[in-house]
Amino acid sequence: MKIKRLVAVVFVAIIAYFGSNTILNKLENNELKKTYGDDFSFDDDAIASNEHEHLFLLVGVDKNSDDDDNDDFTRTDTIMLVKANTETGKIDILSIPRDSRVKIRQEFDKVNHAHAFGGIELTIQTLRNFLGLDIDYYVQVNYKAVENIIDALGGVDFDVPKGVSIDVGSLKIREGMNHFDGQHALWYLRTRKIYENGDIGRVEAQQGFMKAMVDQIVAKSEKINLTTFVTNYLKYVKTNLPMSVLMDLTNNIGKFSSANVSTFTVPGREQTIEGTSYYLPDFEKTWRLVDKEFQNFKLRNWDRTKAGIDEDGNILDERKNKIEEATEPNPEPAVEAPVREEIIENTETHYYEPEPAPSYEYEYYEPEYVEEEIEETPSEEAPKEKEEKAESPKKTEEKVEKSETSDKDE
Repeated sequence: MKIKRLVAVVFVAIIAYFGSNTILNKLENNELKKTYGDDFSFDDDAIASNEHEHLFLLVGVDKNSDDDDNDDFTRTDTIMLVKANTETGKIDILSIPRDSRVKIRQEFDKVNHAHAFGGIELTIQTLRNFLGLDIDYYVQVNYKAVENIIDALGGVDFDVPKGVSIDVGSLKIREGMNHFDGQHALWYLRTRKIYENGDIGRVEAQQGFMKAMVDQIVAKSEKINLTTFVTNYLKYVKTNLPMSVLMDLTNNIGKFSSANVSTFTVPGREQTIEGTSYYLPDFEKTWRLVDKEFQNFKLRNWDRTKAGIDEDGNILDERKNKIEEATEPNPEPAVEAPVREEIIENTETHYYEPEPAPSYEYEYYEPEYVEEEIEETPSEEAPKEKEEKAESPKKTEEKVEKSETSDKDE
């Protein structure tokens, strides 16, 4: 009897264990779908791996306010995908313009809105779906951190592109070599009105400044302890990079230089849609670029539908479908006979205002009035009593003839 009881208890425990796991997994999947949409792909891996080649997302974010230390759900102002090889010293940077119109969850929106909707996790998932790359790691910095790090490096020397001339307070920037402290660098990197091509010009300036920072960090690496430097300024940065990756990057910092940095930008064009300015990526060109420069990090099970594009190149936008369904015209109700015609059939005289009256056989127009008098000819079968009370068709014709020669009312 005790054995039976023990077996029953064990059986119930097993069912409870697996049943609870099933429920928890289901709840977890529901949460994943709520955060990332139906196409979350964190369970997919890259087609190849190299312990000395690292891919991570670098994003710069704004704070919600000066007093707000939480920048988890703000819009990203800078989005760069960085691939660094510590064996060759090669760095590849792919910039994604912040107004890029891509699929976020089930709808298309600006890529920098993903961070506001779901933090860095949704931003990573959005870019995984868009680019088909195994992006697992990120480095998120707010702009105050950038300012502090540049000041800690003693500033950055940067060759400003031709045509740039800025005078704002004490800030004076001219084309050619400039020395930037943290505050001036921050202003320069975030401004896009000074470029003819707007945000794309700013993206190119950020890429150039990144190259200059690489040279500055490499030059300073011989004078400062980079491990201590990274540890001190890690408090300004939010990242999930493993310590092993950070150590691999810092220990091989001398291999990097701006000459080995290649920069790319998602190809596309600017366009205004329903009053909102977007950057429309050229998906085909983007994927060819990714296949060439980030081949080893391609997701095994990715396909273009994850990015919201079908095999014919059409955009699959759930919000657009909802709008089309909402604006679909309802079936027209059965058309009833116009009230005006019924009145004309049942009355002798009717006045129309402001619509012009249709033409009938017997019409009497008073030029002095807006109103129009319409009289119907009495039926021949009408009783004589009604004929005496109503005007005869002959008299009506005389009135019409008379109205042509005189405007005076009888």
